[in-house]
Formats: sequence, structure tokens, C-alpha cells
Amino acid sequence: MCDAFGFFHQENDRQFVNCQPCNNIMEQHKEDKDDDDTRQEYANTGPDFPPIEALPTSSTNWEGPDRLSDSSNNKNEDKPERTKYTFHQKATFAGASLAALANMMAFAIISVFYPIEAKARGVSQTVIGLVFGAFAFSAAIGSPIWGKIIPTVGAKFVFLAGAFVTGGCNVLFGFIVDMPTEATFTGFSVVIRLLEGLGTSATITSSAAIMAVTFPDNVGTAVSLIEMMGGLSYAVGPAIGGLLYNAGGFKLPFFTLGGFVLVADAVNFFLMPQQGSTNQETGSLIQVLRIPAIWIILLTIVVISVCMASFDPILSIHLKELDFTVIQISLVFLSFGLVYALSSVFWGAVADAKKATRIMIVMGLWGTTVFFLLVGPSPLLKIPPTKLIPIIEIPFGSAVIALVAMPTLVDMFTSAEWYGIPNNLGLTSIISGIWNSGFAFGTMAGPIIAGALTEQFGFPITTTILAGCCLVVMLVVCLFGVWEYQCGKGRRIHRSRLELESDSTEHERSSLIPNNL
Repeated sequence: MCDAFGFFHQENDRQFVNCQPCNNIMEQHKEDKDDDDTRQEYANTGPDFPPIEALPTSSTNWEGPDRLSDSSNNKNEDKPERTKYTFHQKATFAGASLAALANMMAFAIISVFYPIEAKARGVSQTVIGLVFGAFAFSAAIGSPIWGKIIPTVGAKFVFLAGAFVTGGCNVLFGFIVDMPTEATFTGFSVVIRLLEGLGTSATITSSAAIMAVTFPDNVGTAVSLIEMMGGLSYAVGPAIGGLLYNAGGFKLPFFTLGGFVLVADAVNFFLMPQQGSTNQETGSLIQVLRIPAIWIILLTIVVISVCMASFDPILSIHLKELDFTVIQISLVFLSFGLVYALSSVFWGAVADAKKATRIMIVMGLWGTTVFFLLVGPSPLLKIPPTKLIPIIEIPFGSAVIALVAMPTLVDMFTSAEWYGIPNNLGLTSIISGIWNSGFAFGTMAGPIIAGALTEQFGFPITTTILAGCCLVVMLVVCLFGVWEYQCGKGRRIHRSRLELESDSTEHERSSLIPNNL
């Protein structure tokens, strides 16, 4: 039909010959056909150029708007989508955060009032230090063991069993005040703290392993958020313990927070994902320990945790000499815990985003060196001690310590994958155990080393020695990086943790995150 005249034309109709719109359409079709023939002939005889798509014509079968829409959709598909976490991932993170908060708070409550009660019973300062160190000692020993058996017995079982032991030990610790003699009081204190350290290390190790499997592209961020909960527990735990002790005596803090751990454990029974398989292959601890980078990072972890824990027995005494009140001392410790907790989240996110873990560790060690030189202040600087120095330096120190601590776990995973170890539950549990063991060992050794050095040389020289240790470790990390690039395996290539290298990994992840929830 001709749109101009509104009636049909026959091909031999006179009106058709004189119809200008119809003639235009026919000429356009003829030109299109000639173009197609020319293009086909050129494709058969000419060079191998990619075919040129025909331009849209005025024919009625042109779908121009649809093509524009498709092009727009393709551009949108090229844009990276924002990560959306599933309900199972959110539930896993919530459960791990709740466990970290409960377990670490229950651990930290005794620092305020237990030494007072032990002193009243005639327990020496050395023995009191052993009671505190027993927790970290058993945690350092137990963490690699839990990392080895997690793939076999199940991550959820180890997680829940560890929290149950921790909560039960807290409740039992409240009864030691009824012990008739100094020997029984001391003996049960040490034994219960040893068991509590084993329980807490089981929970923390399995939690780190579960986080690494559940959030393969955000290990640093996930673990740093858990570490933030632990830091908050260290900050507020002693204060809560002191308030409960003043309100109800020795037993109330342990009954309250021990019960809180048990209730949190019951909640996590429903929140944490199932570990459905009980015959998974365990990771090879020997294979991981053969990687040179693991030992370098483990050394870094031990030294930085020694530095962090060294303040427990010596900082309050130094602040007291600077005429800080008890409330002011408490606020200084609170600022250390809060800044460490918040900066851990930031540095963990940076480690995941940039993957520059070695650079972050070196920068953090340099900052920690400067911090310990200033907080003393070191005799090398010839600066008189003032109240303003710790007020400024303590928050700065906690931030740079977190800068060292947070990238270490991500760096261990990167090194293991780089050396060809399949990224599965066996690897994550082994490395989580090594990582947690290093921190526990440093936490145990830090107060002992700092106390002995301070008693012998004083606070300024002690912090100078700690600064020297951080500087040495920084140089070791730098030199190892040069050796690794020149003489080792070359430049480290960060693989995407979503590209799992073993057939068992997807099964392990699906067993950790069941589809029926």
C-alpha cells in the first residue's frame, strides 16, 4: 500500500510508475541488494577484514530502538556489580562476631579484681603472672591442633565446643574463691585458665577458618571485623568486670559473663552454617611450614603481639609516675582498645582492596618503631617525659600496630596459594591455626619480657628495645621481599580467591553454607 495515495499498486500499474514514494522505496531496496552483493564478492576475494554490519535502512524490518536498548544493556553488564552478601554469609558473620565478643570479654574481666583477691590470699606476683599467662600458653599450643583437625571433625563443631568450654570454665572460675588453701586456689586457677585458653583458641581458630571460606574475596575485612569485636571486648571487659565485682563480689562477674558465653553459644548453634562432611582431607602443616614467607610473617605476628601485650604490666605504672589518676589511666587503656578495634576494620578493608600486604606491614613496623621511641620517651631522643606524650602516642601506636597485624592473615593465604597449595578448608584451617598461635604466643611472652626488662632497665629503655625489635623485623621483611623476587619464585601474583584450585573446595563451601537455610 502506498502511504501517499492510500491504495494498492500493481507492479505494472501506471500509478506505480508515477508514485514517487514507491519509487524511493524500490530504489533503496535495490541499493541494499547491490551493497550485499558487493560485500559478498569482496569477502570472497579481498583481505580478511571483519564483516561490516549493514546499516539500518528505511525498510520496515529495522529494529533500531531494540539495538540501542541492547547496547545500553551490554554497557550496564560491563559495570562491576556491587557485592551482595547472602543470608548465610550474614548469619555466619553475626555468629562469629557474637562469639568473639563473648569469649574475649570473659577472658578480660579478671584483670581488674583477680590480682587483688589473689594478693589477699598470699599469692605472689610471679604466680599471678603465671595464671594470666596460662591462658595464652594453652591457646598457643592448641591453635595449630585445632587447625589440623577442623576439616575432619567439622568447623561448626569445633566452634561450638570451644565456646562451651570457655563459658563453662568462666562459671567454674567463680567457685575458686571457696577454695580452702592458697595451693588449691592457685592450682585450680591455673588449670581452669589452661582449659579456658584451649576453648577460646578453638573458637577463634575455627572462626577465622570459616570466615576465610565464607568470604573468599574479603578475608581481611571479615577477620578485621571479628578482631574489632575482640578489641572492644578487651576495652570494656575489665570495666564491666570491675563494676560487677563491686556490685556482687568475686562470683558475680564470672557467673554473668560465663552465662553470656553459654547463651551466645546456644544462639550460634542456629546461626553458624553446618559443616556437613566429616571425611574432608586435613591440610598439610608441614607443607605450609615449608614456605619461607610463612615463617617471616609468623615472626612479624609474634613480635607485634609481644609489643601489644607488653603494655599490660608496665604502662599503668609508668602513667602513675606521670601523675595520671586511676580514671585517666583507664581512659588511656580504653583509647588503645577502641582505636585498635576501629583501625583494624579500616586496614583489613585496605588489605583486601589493594592486596599490598607487604607494603602495609613494612609501613606499620616503621610506625611502630617511631611509636615506641616516642612513648618512652627513648633516651636516644633526649625528650623529657610529659603527660601529653602518652595521650597522643597511645592512639597512634594502636593504629600502627593494627596496620601490621591485619594484613598478616591475607599475606599467609596469598603465599600459600602462590606456592601451589589448593585453597580449601584444609588450607584455611591450618593457616588460621598458625596465625592464632603466633598471636597467642606473643600475648603470653609480651608481659613476661616487658616486666623483666622494665624491672631491670626501666620503662624508657624497655620501649627503646621494643622499637629496635620492630626495626629489625621491618628490615628482615624488606630483605626477604628482595630475596623472594630475585632468588625465589619471582614477583608474587595475587590470584582471585574465587578461582578455587581443587574439586573438593566447592563441596566444602556448600557444606559450610547449606542451601536449605
